[in-house]
Amino acid sequence: MKTSPILLKLLQNSAAKPSPNFNKTSSRKGDGGFTLLEVLVIALIVGILSSIAAPSWLAFINRQRVRTVNDRVFQSLRLAQSEAKRTKSPVTVTFNYDPNATPPVDPPTVTFNPPLATGGSTQTLNGGGEIKPGTIKLVSNATSITFDYLGNAKDELPLDTSVTPNIRRFVATVSPVNGGGKQCAIVETIIGGMRTAEGNDPANGGCP
Repeated sequence: MKTSPILLKLLQNSAAKPSPNFNKTSSRKGDGGFTLLEVLVIALIVGILSSIAAPSWLAFINRQRVRTVNDRVFQSLRLAQSEAKRTKSPVTVTFNYDPNATPPVDPPTVTFNPPLATGGSTQTLNGGGEIKPGTIKLVSNATSITFDYLGNAKDELPLDTSVTPNIRRFVATVSPVNGGGKQCAIVETIIGGMRTAEGNDPANGGCP
């Protein structure tokens, strides 16, 4: 008897389908993973790399903090000088940096007398809140400096004994609390010439 083409096609499709066998095709995903030894080795490598990188990262952060505060110190001096010229009257800029005061001054602040037309009388040298208390210290060889109506230093500049021969100049030095590189802002002459410096060698242009 002749088999019809439709029936033949159905038989072929039926024979081509594999019979399900769940026992032989079960997933073997549970065989992957890490051994305890591999995890310990990875943890050890991460610890070593962290111990190497941490000091460099801390030094970088300290440099950024010092640079930020020193820039603000220099800008404050420039601003006081410009304000004195603009108003044709003396302007005194005072740096407050005593962490042992009550209340403590940390981060340091700068006060302008008379107050600036823009910005008021007191500004905090904390980089807009980025510098946390107890991280940066500011020291100057005089608490304040006054500029006259010409922008000159009104009074005699303090004597800087960190260089030989001693010279008269105002120096505000910024450094990390836990040690590290310094930066400073300097008013060098009676006519109000200013510059910034860095390093720990005042004899070669660095900070005292």
